[in-house]
Amino acid sequence: MMTRATRQVVIVGGGFGGVQCARTLRRRLPADVEIVLFNRENHMVFHPLLPEVVGASLNPDAVAAPLRQMLSGVRCRTETVRFVDLERQLIEFEAHDGHTRTLPYEHVVIACGRTASLGSVPGMSDHAFALKSAGDAMALRSHVIQQLENAEVSTDPAQRRWYLSFLVIGAGFSGVEVAGEINDLVRHSCRFYPNISPDEISVTLVQSRDHILPELTPELRVFAQQKMQEAGITIVLNERVTAATAEGVSLADGRRLRGATIVSTVGTGVPLLVERLAAPKDRGSLLTEADMRLKGWATAWAIGDCARIVNAYDESLCPPTGQFAERQGRQVAENIVGALGGADTRPFAYKPLGVFCAIGGRNAVAEILGTRISGFPAWFLWRAIYLFKLPSWSRRVKVGADWAWDLLFARDLVNLKTDPTERVSHAHFRPGDFVFRQGEPALNFYSVEKGTLEILRANDSDGSEELVAMLGPGDFFGEMALIEGRPRSASVRARTEVEVTTFGAQVFSRMSKTLTPLQRRIAEAIRQRSARLWTRMPEVHAVLSRERVSAFAEPAPFTLRADTTFEDAVALFATHHADTVYVVDADGHLSGVLTRTDLLRVVEVLTSLDVARDDPEALEGSSRPITEREGVAIQHFMTPDPVAVSVDDLASVAALLMWNRGLKSLPVVSASQGGRLIGRFRAETVMQSVMQRLLTTRQLATPVASRFPGPSAVAGSRTDSHVGSGFSRTM
Repeated sequence: MMTRATRQVVIVGGGFGGVQCARTLRRRLPADVEIVLFNRENHMVFHPLLPEVVGASLNPDAVAAPLRQMLSGVRCRTETVRFVDLERQLIEFEAHDGHTRTLPYEHVVIACGRTASLGSVPGMSDHAFALKSAGDAMALRSHVIQQLENAEVSTDPAQRRWYLSFLVIGAGFSGVEVAGEINDLVRHSCRFYPNISPDEISVTLVQSRDHILPELTPELRVFAQQKMQEAGITIVLNERVTAATAEGVSLADGRRLRGATIVSTVGTGVPLLVERLAAPKDRGSLLTEADMRLKGWATAWAIGDCARIVNAYDESLCPPTGQFAERQGRQVAENIVGALGGADTRPFAYKPLGVFCAIGGRNAVAEILGTRISGFPAWFLWRAIYLFKLPSWSRRVKVGADWAWDLLFARDLVNLKTDPTERVSHAHFRPGDFVFRQGEPALNFYSVEKGTLEILRANDSDGSEELVAMLGPGDFFGEMALIEGRPRSASVRARTEVEVTTFGAQVFSRMSKTLTPLQRRIAEAIRQRSARLWTRMPEVHAVLSRERVSAFAEPAPFTLRADTTFEDAVALFATHHADTVYVVDADGHLSGVLTRTDLLRVVEVLTSLDVARDDPEALEGSSRPITEREGVAIQHFMTPDPVAVSVDDLASVAALLMWNRGLKSLPVVSASQGGRLIGRFRAETVMQSVMQRLLTTRQLATPVASRFPGPSAVAGSRTDSHVGSGFSRTM
């Protein structure tokens, strides 16, 4: 049993910097000083070779070196560090049993790097692959090979081209290398897929600047761009990606690039540990002294991507590369040894040796000690140098064997996959994107988080699609086809920006069987959709299905701006006895809906806060004191992005939407996408107009009362009490 050392140096992070720091400390410090390294994975990833894993030039285990085998004499732990208490010199971590435990330290080194962050672009985190770990690289490789399999059996040329379209966002080192590897893998594998033509393959590299590889000299950039274009890679410059969907990406200039595969090599986030650290930061990076101590702390140090370190060699900021992190790890270890022995520490100073970047097709660009090299010689040198930079001889042998195999034989096309329906994920759709189309197999169940969706059904006579219903937040769809085991009976298309939660078929089956509330809600939805509201009122449907919403729209009686204060909103509701008020922006576009219920909920919160004055917050997440609560804008408690209908929608669709959602009115906008508020579609107005038209045209042969069922008649077909008591209430 290992006895606890009296002195401990703790390293958080097992990347280039953390591993080199641990190695140096273990070599330089006596055995009575314990070195502890925390890393969530039990291996170090050699990140520069991840694109080679994607391109099937390397196996994933070749770029992942086990920490325990590399770091003899170092205690390696895979628990997650939650907090570093700099004052008490304690590490708080989540232990194997889920409990939080602490570990004291004499010195601590923060080397946790940065996290992948795809959330800055709508839909990117849902539909794009990141490239930060060996698991990311293996998942992307498996996906690329699956697209080849899909394209091989597809009989639709357009769909086949979509399967074979690959979009890489960001043209730094990682983006260029992964684009080149995907291009090589797909094009070199065509000979094994007789139905795929090289002309159908598209690899596109999107860069927001006017050049690729900004770290290199202009001559090398031009060479790299020319060689990649000759290899068949399309390079799009000066374009920013604004959204990602299941169909591809949208660009700032309005163009849309279609592709079944999106890879994002841009966007990094601040680790939660760094956010919680009580130390000075600059844009999420820890500020350090010249010797890499955290500013203001004598026993805490930071290295790697998570730190802002000035290179004393040329007074420039250190770039986030493995080359610099490794040298920082060695230097900070020497400084800790000096601090423990009472000696002086040295500032970090390093003259970089050079940079390399593989661009595909056994070509690379490099700059070594001021000498620029390109083409095959640079590629050969790139492989040779990285081979000997690997952290252990076992990994060097593995990588060397894989590279030798790659020179002699075709790339490995094995695709080890799990059941694709075993998942719960999110998806983002832009206006006009289809979630699925009529006739497609049922694979998923969906729950709407944000936005409005259209349900379309094909017309048997001419094949055109007819809008039959709409869905909004809180609705779900796709369950009928899954339960009945049949293809989709309708198409579902995004009307606005849409976010949905997607449940695989088997996940949905298990949830629906084990969760009683979900079981009941699905049963109610099936009964509701099977009730066929219009079969009870065919005359009403006949009128509404011939008219557009514009025929029944009336002006919205009250509108407010999002910056209207809570006090003014309360006054308007009290003065005019309003139930619903629409919120618009400066251009008159619909921003939200404010109801009397919303106001009552806020009043309830404010009242409770008045009682508990020791927590003087006006609203959850707000910093305004109670004395200023009247100044809080209504945008904080309105319902944003409400479901709306356009003037060109069929009145029958709008009426059905009100019925399904239990509403008395709907906002009417000038267009389904980005339209201005025109007015409202109100149940009483619609009902009165329909009755007048039916009476005028003498279509009623019996008294009106018998033609229009009352609350009890329709309520009998409804079981969802919170939605409404019946059509007479909502229509």
